[in-house]
Amino acid sequence: MIVTIAGSGGAAATIVAQNLALLRARAGRRVLLVDSDPQQPACRWARRRYEDGRKPNILAETILGSDLDVRLAPLQRRSHDIVIHTEGDSPASRAALIAARTVVVPLTAGQADIEHQYPLIARLNSARIFNPALRVLFVLIGEGVDPGGAGMAAARAYAAQVMSATLACTVLHAQGAAGPDCVGGQCVCEAPERDARAAAEMKELYREVFVVSTLSIAA
Repeated sequence: MIVTIAGSGGAAATIVAQNLALLRARAGRRVLLVDSDPQQPACRWARRRYEDGRKPNILAETILGSDLDVRLAPLQRRSHDIVIHTEGDSPASRAALIAARTVVVPLTAGQADIEHQYPLIARLNSARIFNPALRVLFVLIGEGVDPGGAGMAAARAYAAQVMSATLACTVLHAQGAAGPDCVGGQCVCEAPERDARAAAEMKELYREVFVVSTLSIAA
């Protein structure tokens, strides 16, 4: 299964990609984390984790070119799941949307601005044309507090601009989701002593992304 994280700015996409890859590996799956961001934050995190000796080790690879879809084929044969971290608009990020079974889009209530975020909406709708079975899941990032009714309404209106997209039940909170840099590659989901709520939220998002997708495929 391929899950793409589509960034709309900020660190949330990187952190969501890291946590989903780690939680999937902890479930006993062979996971590959692909980074299509030229800054390679997800690959740097995986390298820090390896150097610090943390288990499970997360395999990571950078793919920046327009041939991402071609390069994914042999990687899929060696992996149960691939999590692709993207940022912005590039040939690789567009290919990642088309290749995915599920696309996760983290956004804050302030980013749920249809006018300014229209390019991302257009890319997602375009991907659905080439990949009709694509599941698009928006996840709201609370800014230290619960987003409230207005924030949730803005996020739902934003998600409604993408064909068949849904808004995750889970809300991630910025201070837990972004937090300080992971020490030695440690992730939010494995550090409940630092922020139990953030760890629980990441695990709940994991269930929404992978368990729901698995059930829909089986059905």
